[in-house]
Amino acid sequence: MAAAPALPLLLGVLAALLCGSDAAESTYSRLPEALRSGVDLALEKLHSHAGIQHHFVFLRSVSQSDVQPGFNVAYIYHHFYLKATTCPRGTTDTTGCQLRNDRPLIDCAVCYKTLRDQIEPEPRPYVHCVHKTALTQEMKGARVQHCNQLGYNSGAPTLLASMGNERLSLLTHSLMAVTLLLSLACAGALLSSVRTQGPPGQQSGVDLALEQLGSHAGVHHHFRFLKSLAKSDIESGFGVRYLFHHFYLKPTTCAKGTADSSPQNCPFRNDRPLMDCAVCYKTEDDVMATDPRPYVHCIQKPRLTMEMKAARTMHCKKMSYNSGAPTLLAVSS
Repeated sequence: MAAAPALPLLLGVLAALLCGSDAAESTYSRLPEALRSGVDLALEKLHSHAGIQHHFVFLRSVSQSDVQPGFNVAYIYHHFYLKATTCPRGTTDTTGCQLRNDRPLIDCAVCYKTLRDQIEPEPRPYVHCVHKTALTQEMKGARVQHCNQLGYNSGAPTLLASMGNERLSLLTHSLMAVTLLLSLACAGALLSSVRTQGPPGQQSGVDLALEQLGSHAGVHHHFRFLKSLAKSDIESGFGVRYLFHHFYLKPTTCAKGTADSSPQNCPFRNDRPLMDCAVCYKTEDDVMATDPRPYVHCIQKPRLTMEMKAARTMHCKKMSYNSGAPTLLAVSS
């Protein structure tokens, strides 16, 4: 009779063993293609080392950031964990490989340029992977410095700022890049409407901005998402994420409140200025949390001032996201 209470625990252990690899594969498959390319590069380099005896798989993201200057080009930074499996390195059929918990995680950081979601050979992609337990502050600093020195998009800001904290520096850059990205944008470019692509929960920030914009009496037209300028997120575990997103909204020919607001029924109009929006907020299981209160700032693009940009930065910096964790944005020097 004493064995009966142990049955649920035994079933739980068996389920973890049977489903561990599938869960990791599911997490990997949910990554955008451009991020999967960086993970694949890290796995390729890791498995090429003679000292690696086991097959590794992607476990989860720690932090990520990308800048999209247009023309299908993106500059990406991704910090993530790889986990060992029960299969030896070089296993062809990895469907039966289960995650093993008696080996340390591999901590990886990559930064690179992509064109149409494919990694470009120039500048040379940067990959640094080490056992999580062996990662030092000096190594973190070296990662930041290396990505800082990469000559991405000649003359453009680097993916990481020269600061001691890796994640803080990464997220600081996202807003610092805005001014340059605006100047690089081609004023006459023909841009089609696209749905935001990125971390889960990012669309909810766009939806919130659209909702608040539509509630203003002075707004008479229906707006739709146009494109992202910069975005960042931190995954702190247990389904919690901290997101920053800077993007454009564009007016359509339809009046505010139009029921059928599809692109076919409501095409973009080019005789009205774009709406420049910045949002930062917390999500739990990809659902926006109400505490801390989400921050939304939208204004017509020609009216956006440096003071407003600084105010955005200051507001997101002061948000006490994930008590004790770095804030999404730091005040630039």
